[in-house]
Amino acid sequence: MKAIDIRRQSGLPIKLDGHKLVFGQGMNKAVPEARTRNRMMPVLKNPGAHAPDEFYYMYRDVCMKKDAKKIRAAKLRYDITVLPPFTVGDEFNKTFGHFHSPVPGTKTWYPEVYEVLHGRAHYLLQNGSEFLVFDARKGDKCVMLPGFGHITINPSPNDTLVIANWVFPGFSSDYGPIEKLGGGQWYETVNGFVENRKYLVVPALKLITPKTISGLGLTRRPIYTEGVKNPKKFEWLWRPQDYLGVFEEYKKD
Repeated sequence: MKAIDIRRQSGLPIKLDGHKLVFGQGMNKAVPEARTRNRMMPVLKNPGAHAPDEFYYMYRDVCMKKDAKKIRAAKLRYDITVLPPFTVGDEFNKTFGHFHSPVPGTKTWYPEVYEVLHGRAHYLLQNGSEFLVFDARKGDKCVMLPGFGHITINPSPNDTLVIANWVFPGFSSDYGPIEKLGGGQWYETVNGFVENRKYLVVPALKLITPKTISGLGLTRRPIYTEGVKNPKKFEWLWRPQDYLGVFEEYKKD
């Protein structure tokens, strides 16, 4: 199978070869961490169903070597995640899911922003009282809002999903709440969304549209390109308490 060039979508000299990334000249050669079947079992709809040994691959601190110092100084980190297309029983492949830690001294939590580089993504966001779903295609940007846990789904039967994200590297991820209840409030299957009955309350699904929004530095250009050109546009990733009004507007359709 011929490698797929994703330079135009990412702003970086990267190719997708099967389910792995190939980095071009001048790039920091990030080593992927695989999320294994054994680790994923606690959050699967059907833990006993047949599944591959590896569900997805996480590349952290991806960048051009010349940009590394500037990115660190801006309190940012750029990652790429690759999710192959398969199902576990009737459930689509997905990430484990987690919440972010709160910003010290505030009543808000660290957010994150994702961009689809190849394939199609469903981002599921839950905070107990709301359940939001992004249906995102190549080039779409989606904000993982403060206080929401999030799970990424690859709903395609054939296409590998490649997503990138900017994030503040100083927070910790909390996998416990989603692991304790066997996954998110809804599972996505080939027959549609199925309620996870381990939750006492499961909100209705609300579709939210991916947006470009100047208040968060999101344009049609790749988020890597925007972040390196003007890192200050993404300070909301580590100072979300100053952008609460923008986040509320972002949720509106």
